[in-house]
Amino acid sequence: MSVAFSRRPHDTSETGKKRQTNDGLHKRCGCPRRVWAKCPHPWHFNFSWNGTHYRHSLNKLLGRKITSKTEAAAEADLLRAAIRGGTFPSTAAVMPLPSLEQLTLAEFGDIFMQHCPKRRGKHRGEARGEDDRAKLSRLRQLRGTRGPLGVMPIRAITEADLEAALHALTAAGASASTFNKYLQLCQSLSKWGQKKGYLTSAWLTVDSDLRRADERQGQRHRRLAPAVIGDDGRVRTLSEEQRLLAAASPRLQRLIIGAIETCCREDELMQLQWRHVSVDWIQFPASHTKTGELREIPISTRLRAVLEMARLDPAGREHAPEAFVFGNEVGEHAPFPKKSWETARLRAHGVTPQWEPGKGRLTAASRAHLAAINLTFHDLRHEGGSRLLEAGWPLHHVRDMLGHADISTTSRYLNAERYGLRESMRRSDEARKVCTTVTHSAVETVDGAADEAELDDQKPLIN
Repeated sequence: MSVAFSRRPHDTSETGKKRQTNDGLHKRCGCPRRVWAKCPHPWHFNFSWNGTHYRHSLNKLLGRKITSKTEAAAEADLLRAAIRGGTFPSTAAVMPLPSLEQLTLAEFGDIFMQHCPKRRGKHRGEARGEDDRAKLSRLRQLRGTRGPLGVMPIRAITEADLEAALHALTAAGASASTFNKYLQLCQSLSKWGQKKGYLTSAWLTVDSDLRRADERQGQRHRRLAPAVIGDDGRVRTLSEEQRLLAAASPRLQRLIIGAIETCCREDELMQLQWRHVSVDWIQFPASHTKTGELREIPISTRLRAVLEMARLDPAGREHAPEAFVFGNEVGEHAPFPKKSWETARLRAHGVTPQWEPGKGRLTAASRAHLAAINLTFHDLRHEGGSRLLEAGWPLHHVRDMLGHADISTTSRYLNAERYGLRESMRRSDEARKVCTTVTHSAVETVDGAADEAELDDQKPLIN
C-alpha cells in the first residue's frame, strides 16, 4: 500500500517562517525528518538554477546506492557544481561526473570555494575571495611526487605529495610566510573534506614534518640593534630605533613608536580612530583585529606623550572622534607611508636611497641594501613584545598585548623558551654567588678547625 504525501509550501501562512530546506536533500518516505540520517530509504536531490528545477533520486541518478547523509551531501555538491558549470546531462541517466574516488583537487577546490566560508578572524562567515582562489590555482600547478596536484584524485594525495609541492614552492623563492599560508590552505582543504565526506583520512598527520617545518620557518628573530657604548661610557653608535626615528617623517615616527609600544599590526594602527582612544586605554573593535575579537591595550607613558602631540590638527583644534590617529595632518585616512619607510631604513644605516627616474621605486642597488638590512614594519611589533617579555611581563599578558588567540603562538612568536631559560640562568647565577660566599666561609672554618687539631696533637699529653 503506497502512501501519498503532499508537499508543504515553502512559506507557511500561519507563521511566515521558511521551512527547513535541508540543503536540497530530502527523503520521500514516512519517516520523520529527525531520523532521515538513519532510515534506509533513498535520498532525493532538489535544486533550482536559472529558472530550471532539478529533482532526482540520487540512487537512480548516480547508478549506485547512497547510504549516508554525509555522502549524499558530498554528491549533491558535485551535482550543483555540474549544473552551474553547464555539464549536467539532459537525461537522468548515470551521471558522467567523477565519483568521490575520482574527484581531482581542481574539482574539489571549486566546491571548496563555493561552500566553505572563512572560519576564523574578523572575516569569519564570509565567502572566500580572490586571494584564496589565486592560492588554489597555484597549488594545482605544483607538482607532487607523481605529477601536478590539480589532476590527482584527492583521495590519492599523500603527505609526501604535499611535502614535495610545498618545498618546490620554497625552492622557487617563496617566503616563510607564503609557505605557511599554502600549508594552512592544505590543512583547511583536508579538514573540510573530511568533515563533508570527500576524504576518508587527513592529508597531514599530527606529527607531520610539514607542521614542524611550518613552526621553524614561521619564526623570525630580527631585533632592533641596541646602542654601542665605548669603554669610556660614551655612546659610539646610536641604537637602531633612534636612527630610524631621526630619519623618519613625523607621521612615520608616530607609527614606529605606536607599533613598538602597542605591539599592534600595521593595519590595526592604520584603522585606529580617536574615538577608540581614552586616557589610559586603546580599544580595538573586533572588526579591526585579526582574530575578530575586541582587544584593549594600556597606553604607556611614552605613547601617551606621542598621542598628545598628535591630538590637535594644524588649526589647533582637537581631532574629531571619527578622525584617524595615524592618518594625515587633518585626520583623514591615508595609506601606510611605504616610500618614507624605505627611505628611513636606508638612511638609518648610512645609505642614501636612489630612485629610478619616472618609476617611483628604488634602484636595484638600493633594493639590495634594503634586503641586507632585513627589517620589516612587522618586526617592530615583534620588538615590542620581546621587550615586554624581557621586562618581566607574564607570558599571558604579552599574549593579550599581541592579540594572539593561543599562548603557544606567543611562545613560538617571541621564542619565549629562550628568554625564559636565560632568565632562569641569571637567577641561578645570582643564587650561586650567595652559595659560593657561604661555601668559602664554611671552608675557612673547617680549615681553621683542622689547624687547631694539628696543634693539639703536637702538645704534650698531661696525665
